[in-house]
This record gives sequence, C-alpha cells and structure tokens, in this order.
Amino acid sequence: MPGPRSTLSALAAAFVLAATAVPASAAEEAGRDAAGDVRSRGVSVDTVPRHPEPQRRIGDIVRYGATYDAALVVTTKFRDLTARGHQEFTWFLRTSQDEFEWYVALIVPPGKNRGTFTLIDPDANELDCGRAVLDRAARTVTLRVPASCLRDPAWVRVAHGARVYAGGREFSDDARRDTVKAAGWTYGPQVGQ
Repeated sequence: MPGPRSTLSALAAAFVLAATAVPASAAEEAGRDAAGDVRSRGVSVDTVPRHPEPQRRIGDIVRYGATYDAALVVTTKFRDLTARGHQEFTWFLRTSQDEFEWYVALIVPPGKNRGTFTLIDPDANELDCGRAVLDRAARTVTLRVPASCLRDPAWVRVAHGARVYAGGREFSDDARRDTVKAAGWTYGPQVGQ
C-alpha cells in the first residue's frame, strides 16, 4: 500500500501535468475589444503605432467571434466601417498541424465596398478556397475558410486586426489588445471541431 509520501508525489505530478497541458479546444470563441483603443503612426515612420486615437471610430474593433467545424468563420464588428481611407483586414492562423502560420488579408481601396482577398498557406502557396465579406451596413468583416482548405486540422488559433490608412497616417487596432504589437496580432485560444 502506498504511503502518504507517494500519494503526495502522485498528486503533485498530476498537478504539474494539468498545469502544463495545452488548453482544450472549444467549438467557438467570442470576445469584446475596448472601444477607442486605435493607435496610429505616420505612414513613413518605421515604428509600432503607439499614438492613442480614442476618437477614431473607423476601423475600431469592438467585438469578434470565431467558430470552427466544417469551416473556420471569424466575424469582426467595428464601431464604424465607413468607406473612407485604404482599409486592410488581416488574419494570422495557427493550426494543429502546421509549424508556421497562415496569412489572410482583405485589402479594400478608398471608397470601395469590395477588395482583394489573399490566402497564403505556411508553404507560401496562394490558395483560392476562402473568402472575406465586408458588410458596411452591419459594420462587420467575416472570414470563411473551409476546414478542407486548411487541411482539416484538429484546431485553429486566430489573430486578427485592422489597419486604415488616411491623411498620411496608419490607424491600427488589434482585436484582442488595447495596444498594437511590434509584429502581427494577438492570438486567441484554440478553436476546434
């Protein structure tokens, strides 16, 4: 019969394993981003956008949601999505089976309601199997990529944000932070089937 010391050792080992385990995948993720957390910089400046722009409404993310089953669907809601300025909506995807990330973008020229969609896999192949839809009336941008296009991973993690270029400035908002990182956006948890 094991003594108290071996029982404590077993419990301690179980605790360490539980604390270091990868978080379980959820079928969906949803969250809010603080309104008024847009940051800016001059377009010719090679630094992170740091200047607070609390009055900036266009491109200011306020809510997002992601689901993953037959397809990855990410919907991002904005305070304002008026067709002013050059607008870029970008996503980075990490999957259970890829070492490197996927890059996705919707680039919309000033005054337009449609743009150019790009989906690049971790091997730098440009794929033609996803889409992003801009809905100005609903103030949303929705990304949809079939699971088969992503090579049917068990889970996906999503990082996304928006940049609007106007008046010689870049206005940026990360969906999950009240600041903008030096490179890329902040990843959310695993979303799985």
